[in-house]
Amino acid sequence: MKELMEIFSKKDFTCIAPFMRGYSPGSSVPFSGTVSIAELAGDLKFIVESLKSVYNPETTIVLGHDWGAIASYAFSNLSPGIIDTLVALSVPPIPTYLKNLLVYPSQIVRSWYILFFQIRAGIPEAALLKNDLLRRLWEDWSPGWKIPEERFREVFENLKVHENLITALGYYRGLLTPGNFALWNSSRELVFHKISVPTLILAGEKDECISTSVYKGLESEFYSRVSFQVIDKAGHFLHLEAPERVAKEIFRFIKL
Repeated sequence: MKELMEIFSKKDFTCIAPFMRGYSPGSSVPFSGTVSIAELAGDLKFIVESLKSVYNPETTIVLGHDWGAIASYAFSNLSPGIIDTLVALSVPPIPTYLKNLLVYPSQIVRSWYILFFQIRAGIPEAALLKNDLLRRLWEDWSPGWKIPEERFREVFENLKVHENLITALGYYRGLLTPGNFALWNSSRELVFHKISVPTLILAGEKDECISTSVYKGLESEFYSRVSFQVIDKAGHFLHLEAPERVAKEIFRFIKL
């Protein structure tokens, strides 16, 4: 998010980019074989409330990419009154995604890695660390984009820590094989409740991870104002590939 933060700071925004579970070097968060969406939403609630108590901002915007977007959708239902705008990148609301899977079955093929990550016995872990699967996923999801090597190495080196890798895979395992059914039920309630926070959703035209087709009908998941925009020539990592255009859409949405 560094590129976006630099753009926003020029507009006098105070920007904070917290690490999610499994991605923070030296994290003290206990690692888990499964991670629930409810836990991620709770993490975000704690972070936002803590920051608001310090900075007392006039406007609060939460922006999340991929799993950050999923956590942000859930957080907006957990604490709808404490943010002014939600920006979600590269992932539609989960109910919209699920409804469109039967209409656009090619997305099931694109999402093969979710099922692959359910395998235990260290197979996905070895593939990610030894067989260059992580790099291949990044390349496949944003075709034609030159991956910023320094950014990739930061993520890769962090995932070489066993606890971090298990936690990162735990996001996917928590979807289908939850370790705590109470948290899974809480996640389901947060995910399937309609959102009441004004929301901007952005997707990359060339995203080969999640097709723009599976965003169709997303308006039905919102009580609030919602806008869906496609960033042309961008892939899954549109905030890295086209930060200026992403920022432009956000500024337009918040009427800045």
